[in-house]
Amino acid sequence: MNIAGRLERLPWTSFHTKLLALLSIGEFFELYDLFLGGFVVQPISTFYKVSSATAIYYNVAVFFLGAFVGAILFTYIGDSLGRRTALIINMAIASVGLLLTPFSPNIYVLGLLRFITGLGVGPEALIVLDVMVTEFFPSKIRGRALAIGYTASWTAPIVVAILAYFLVPHTYVLHGWQWLFIIGGLGIATILPFRFLIPESPRWLESKGRVDEADKIVSKIEKIALTEKGTLGEPLQVEVITSQKVKISELFSPLYRRRTIMLWIFEFLQAGVYYGFASLAPSVLAAKGFTLVHTLQYSMLIYTGYFISSLTSIFIIDSKKFDRKWQVSIIMLIMGLVGLAFGFSITPIEVIISGFAFAFLANIFSNAFHQYGAELYPTRVRAFADGVQYSLSRLGNYIWLSVLPLILYSRGPFAMYLVVFIMAIIVTIDVAVLGPRASQIELEELSK
Repeated sequence: MNIAGRLERLPWTSFHTKLLALLSIGEFFELYDLFLGGFVVQPISTFYKVSSATAIYYNVAVFFLGAFVGAILFTYIGDSLGRRTALIINMAIASVGLLLTPFSPNIYVLGLLRFITGLGVGPEALIVLDVMVTEFFPSKIRGRALAIGYTASWTAPIVVAILAYFLVPHTYVLHGWQWLFIIGGLGIATILPFRFLIPESPRWLESKGRVDEADKIVSKIEKIALTEKGTLGEPLQVEVITSQKVKISELFSPLYRRRTIMLWIFEFLQAGVYYGFASLAPSVLAAKGFTLVHTLQYSMLIYTGYFISSLTSIFIIDSKKFDRKWQVSIIMLIMGLVGLAFGFSITPIEVIISGFAFAFLANIFSNAFHQYGAELYPTRVRAFADGVQYSLSRLGNYIWLSVLPLILYSRGPFAMYLVVFIMAIIVTIDVAVLGPRASQIELEELSK
């Protein structure tokens, strides 16, 4: 009777609800920061007297460069020193970066601080939600748990949009855009103490041979389950291989080579599709000639689609008929088509409808791929394997958010989203051909 088998038999309990709440709060502020960058491009451009493309580079692209480094660094820490250690340190770094950014004397210092913020925020979704939910929740509920966690977190873009609408056009001692950074930094500093309430992953402890520690954590969860549900089923027989070291070479072993290639191609290119809209939509609206106030208004309406999308995904993410593999590949193709429509849109109603449609599709796709990517490797290398492929996503963010604005300001929105559409086609084919089916398969079985 091993730890993984005992976790797999558990029902949803108050422990799972509290854990998911603690994890989701951190992810809220990661998403806050990811979307914050897009809303402050124009005021930063004006404040530092630089072009919009330059403002996007130092404020948004460099942030993702830091996230690229952070994803590799902290996921290695997560596999070597523990998930809990990594998720405490990364939030502390993010808070410092956010609080110092609005006081940057020039665009270059701002870029440095955005890099530092990205270093901290970068691995948040990966370690905190993707890996921790995957390792604490049994297969029958893990997809739904992840979708619920992200849905709660996806109120962040709406909050950022509302704050931007009321703050950015005005000055309250400091410029409105500066307050957006300060609010984010203070929010993270406030939740940091709650990180110490999150237990270490029992699956990780078991994979390191620390079975007694894992047993204490699982026994507490089982006690809660017995109190709330009355009975527990028999533990499942799950094979667990312990290891004291993360073996990078295993990612290209015959068992995982195909998955690794698929995920690396996928992560690098989907970044351009997803964030070509999420981070650049306000800049695209400005490039179309809309005023700052109208840009903020339309963005606020469009970004509600992310929350509704994530809410919708709760009901389909664990579907056996619509496997996560196909949720990822098919919806990506549709996103590419809708992106073209957004690039071609002219009137306010066209912009709002096409933008909302993209946002609505985006999180059905995103929630599915976050779970999908986290469940394709065994526990002993999961955080590192996910970290490598996730870091490629952040590297892709850096490259595409450096290149796409140049296309936007030289060729226009439609040309930019034509490039995005081509990336979407490649991603669709990649996952459809190389990706395994995943929904409702026990984690250790899928990870073999």
